[in-house]
Amino acid sequence: MGGVIIYEPEEDADVNEFPWTVTFEPSGGDDWDSFICGPYERDHAVALAEAVALDDAEGGVLAIVKPMLPALSAEDVSATIEELREAALEEEDAEEMVNGTPVDFDDDADLAEEEAEFAEPPSPDEIREGMARTYRRLLDLDAE
Repeated sequence: MGGVIIYEPEEDADVNEFPWTVTFEPSGGDDWDSFICGPYERDHAVALAEAVALDDAEGGVLAIVKPMLPALSAEDVSATIEELREAALEEEDAEEMVNGTPVDFDDDADLAEEEAEFAEPPSPDEIREGMARTYRRLLDLDAE
């Protein structure tokens, strides 16, 4: 069965303004090389991922939607990795464990099954327009 994994940042997080990518990879026993598409605006990335992975008749596609962080140096990348490591350690300390596996007993909402309502995938023209906006935003970041 195919599926979509979407990184869900906080609503006011800066990462929402970054370009987004979709990694398509095999699932369910398929064997082919994964690949990354993008950059897209977030909504376009999500819609494209859902259109491909959830409409795949063979069910062998997993789509992963993530932001693409604009790093301008190796130091920027290293600093981001260190921040993520520290956040993961803090989260790990806060989680409850059962047989060595983290379990969140407070969030029963994850157990409820959601009814899927997916948007139509963006047209090629909409994707081109979104890419142009994304590149313009990236170029504006350099001016700051």
